Amino acid sequence: MITGRGCKEYAVNHDLHALFHRVFAWSHRNFSRIDLALDDIGSKIVNFEQIHEASINGWFTSRWSKWDELNSRQTSTNDFLGQTIYFGSQKSDLYCRIYNKTLERKAKSNLDDAETSIPETWTRLELVYRKDRALKLAEYIVNDDLPIGHALRGTLKQYLRFLIKSNDSNKARWPTAPWWDELLAEAEQLQLTIEKEAKTIEDMRDWVDRQISPTLSAILKAHGGDLAWLRSTIAEGSKRLSQKHKDAITQFLQKEGTPA
Repeated sequence: MITGRGCKEYAVNHDLHALFHRVFAWSHRNFSRIDLALDDIGSKIVNFEQIHEASINGWFTSRWSKWDELNSRQTSTNDFLGQTIYFGSQKSDLYCRIYNKTLERKAKSNLDDAETSIPETWTRLELVYRKDRALKLAEYIVNDDLPIGHALRGTLKQYLRFLIKSNDSNKARWPTAPWWDELLAEAEQLQLTIEKEAKTIEDMRDWVDRQISPTLSAILKAHGGDLAWLRSTIAEGSKRLSQKHKDAITQFLQKEGTPA
């Protein structure tokens, strides 16, 4: 595990891109989570207030089905202590977080002169990749020799687009906001979805062994070993076979040399 600060210190004398290659060389590699961040000190392109206005007014399209806003305030003054926007669920394997970094730094600092050392405007955009999405991202970085910054911008281009409002009833035809075009200039969409392989009969049998064999055993013991209940359940289940079940049966019979 390497924190954000750890990555910063590591990058002083080492190449983070090379680190991905080193980890990938291990036989039991796994990336459970990768966070990529973009800091805009001065908020020249990625501006929290601009993004907040566009979000509130619906001037964007996204593959993420939801967005959230989280604010915290000082009780005595009602001043903001933090402002964050999330695109996508924080429980999902990929989501975007954009927040006012200046407020976050001020809230964390206990130094009297902290405000003089913190930029007046500072917006941070982060992408959080988990599980299969993290592994897929690492594969792009290593196998395609994709720079980390290109990976972040390619993901954004695939999942989010801020717009300039027009009179067209179809939002998909609204022009892209110039500042978003500037941020994602020349970036190619990064496809992170992974097609799951079809389940085979062997996969289904293994799942039954792992997940429900104790349950089946308990029910049969309670019935004194009478298999009538199980036969009835199997017969009823045969009426509800989906196409994927039928395809798995056909594949299994062909492999065994048995006519379907």
